[in-house]
Amino acid sequence: MVTSLVGAVNALLNPTGELTKAFLTNVETNERIEFLFNPTEYVLSKANNWDSEAIIGFDVPPTEFQGGDPTTLDLELFFDTYEKKEDVRNYTDKVFGLTKISDETRQNSERGRPPRVLFNWGRVFSFQAVITELSVTYTLFLSDGTPVRASMELSLQECEDATQQDPQNPTSQGTYGNKVHLVQPGETIDLIATNEYGDPKAWRIIADANGLDNPKDLVPGTALEIVPLEF
Repeated sequence: MVTSLVGAVNALLNPTGELTKAFLTNVETNERIEFLFNPTEYVLSKANNWDSEAIIGFDVPPTEFQGGDPTTLDLELFFDTYEKKEDVRNYTDKVFGLTKISDETRQNSERGRPPRVLFNWGRVFSFQAVITELSVTYTLFLSDGTPVRASMELSLQECEDATQQDPQNPTSQGTYGNKVHLVQPGETIDLIATNEYGDPKAWRIIADANGLDNPKDLVPGTALEIVPLEF
């Protein structure tokens, strides 16, 4: 059984009335890729597996839940650099790079894997996932063949929450054994300190442990190391 939800863009306005830009964050490196244009819609799909066995004399046999499949997110993105006469691949290639094996994931595995990503749109939608499919169609070119317009179809699949994963390396995922908190849209450092330590004043511990020069400028998708309190 598959359920889907189509999200509209109208509710994703920032306080100034402008449409907030959507972006992808590489969870391993915290690198952020902001889209030139927002998608016009997104589609969330979720499938559950149920099993039933025919029983003589029953119109509707008992149904047993076998487990769920990951939620998927499908987007269509638009890129246009014609007015700037800039190669649109400067933007599309950044997303392509997220489908390739990341050096940061080779720390605990010789083969490595592509990075996990976090899709954010304003303060109302966040989705941590892996990229399962990506295709780009180039539709406009300069006289020398440089592509300046493209559409991208992007499929993301829900993955395990970052706080439940083993740290990948000291830079992106904190010191081995310490908890990692992935910043969500709208979170402040004192709110994180309250949730993690039960004390909003403990925000300084988080700031010092992660070398934050300006704790007020937290970027969604940033991995923060949560160190133990010392008594």
